[in-house]
Amino acid sequence: MGKLAWGQLGPTPFLLGGKAFRWLNRHMPSEVFTPETLPPTHPSKIRYGVIGCPIAHSLSPAMQLAGFEALGLPAEYFRIEVPAGTLHRAIPLLLQAGLQGWNCTLPHKKEMFNLVSKKDSSALEAQSVNTIRVEQGQLHGFSTDAAGWKTALQETWQLATDKLRVLILGCGGVGQTLARHLTQSGCAALTLTNREPKRATELLRELQSLSIERFPIQTIPWDISAIQSALPETDLLVQATSLGMKDEDSLPLPFESLHPPLRVYDTIYRKDLTPLVRAARHRDCPAIDGLGMLLHQGTLSFEIWTGKKAPRAAMQAALEQSAGRKI
Repeated sequence: MGKLAWGQLGPTPFLLGGKAFRWLNRHMPSEVFTPETLPPTHPSKIRYGVIGCPIAHSLSPAMQLAGFEALGLPAEYFRIEVPAGTLHRAIPLLLQAGLQGWNCTLPHKKEMFNLVSKKDSSALEAQSVNTIRVEQGQLHGFSTDAAGWKTALQETWQLATDKLRVLILGCGGVGQTLARHLTQSGCAALTLTNREPKRATELLRELQSLSIERFPIQTIPWDISAIQSALPETDLLVQATSLGMKDEDSLPLPFESLHPPLRVYDTIYRKDLTPLVRAARHRDCPAIDGLGMLLHQGTLSFEIWTGKKAPRAAMQAALEQSAGRKI
């Protein structure tokens, strides 16, 4: 499936109608802004956005704008590119531009955690922040990653994690968040691997101090043989790296090593499904990507900002419209 721009439908569009979706029929701008190039504030609109790098692929604007319009809230939402290492300089500019909140994605979640004035319990558990609410000029940080992921698992597969043996590929931002969540909520066993072994070892040490030996937690080397050896003892494989966002990315593990009943969860998403999800489904393994996680993260962010129950049906339909496929 080809790339979709704002206002374009994929080859098999989902039909939408009603007031909540009038914006889909307008020529919604596809610009990626920087903190310096955001347009002037509109006196009657509250502004939000999503920051990250890269950010052009983000489908969050479709979802959030549909939510605002469904409830009749005068708000705007921008994609804002903030390169790695520039977050501390970007925040004052975002505040000057009038943002009342924003979503935060790669590579800024950990650094944002260190920069916020207040930390919600969800941020403290995750040790990262993906949602900012501005309160009297101060940044209040939240993390909706774990809750969004858990809801996506339950809705798609009716899976609770407490009896699952989980292997997480990647111990960066979202991998750390999900590992910390599983350690707190419980699973049957947890295995970690990371391209940089030190990061996995440090996370293991942290998690072992939290788990009180309720279930085994271990690390394995990031190599083909070690991962293949771990898969027969794995119920759920969680891909938590950026591998798959680019067409040229290789699979994180050999195609032949995927066998049912292994379930595969890829935390990233693409409009045309990630290579790992396509490979797993070809091998008859149940597999989903991060689009459902994005929906549930986004509805929680919406509620954090507005104090209102998110219009999930409208937000999901708009997200699927923008992706050109169902979740």
